[in-house]
Amino acid sequence: MHRFSCCSHIGSRSNYEDNLLAIDYRLNSESLRKLAQKQIVSMSSFSQRQTCFFVIADGMGGHNAGEMASHICVAALADVEKKIHAFSSIEEIVRTVQSSIVSINAKVTDLGCSHIELKGMGTTLVMLIAHEREYAILNIGDSRAYHFDMHSLTQLTKDHTEGQRMLDLGLLSRKELAEFPARKNLSRYIGYDRQGFILQADEYYPALDGGIVLLCSDGITDSLADEQIFDILSTNRDIEIAGRMLIEQAVAQPNADNATAILIQIGG
Repeated sequence: MHRFSCCSHIGSRSNYEDNLLAIDYRLNSESLRKLAQKQIVSMSSFSQRQTCFFVIADGMGGHNAGEMASHICVAALADVEKKIHAFSSIEEIVRTVQSSIVSINAKVTDLGCSHIELKGMGTTLVMLIAHEREYAILNIGDSRAYHFDMHSLTQLTKDHTEGQRMLDLGLLSRKELAEFPARKNLSRYIGYDRQGFILQADEYYPALDGGIVLLCSDGITDSLADEQIFDILSTNRDIEIAGRMLIEQAVAQPNADNATAILIQIGG
């Protein structure tokens, strides 16, 4: 059984471009109305399904373009989830999702090319697949997955950004990164259009035995350091309270972005 909690807020932005999927839960018109009114949208539930999808997509682009890209991504993955419950292994499920990502990317890039108002549309993707007692995390862009084991916080994904590339090459320290103007430039995202390039998500297969998996958009991680996220999770063991605290502290920062978090309690 997996207990989970979802929270989101529009931040200081005038347009909401994040989207999420938590098993059957998706944002509806009432949720979007509350978000437009600068309210936190949240829900908590649990599932005993053998296979569960948890997804955050953080859209980008001009007016409505990012919103559309993240919606296309989440809707397509919701359709995939309905078809994979008979699959026997998590590897088979991941292959199916990766195939869907190719189709999602083609749809988003085609729309961006054929409609001038949608040019540059795209979305990040971070996703947890839970299958029996196995887990896979898929990532494209700079939304993130963390594991909190009640004692420490571990980042499970690596950002596809120019800043991360500079860190990997040893050209910048983490302290220097904060002053690097291009640190947030994405090198991979849904909507990336380069001839001959087949978009795939990075795959991670963490061995999880308890604790909490946190999926979050960069509206959380741009506002809160890992130490602050750790403090919130360690102080608030109820995932619904912890989720709201993450959102409240993130959107309290100046010029706050859309902020979305899904917390999944592993095995409980």
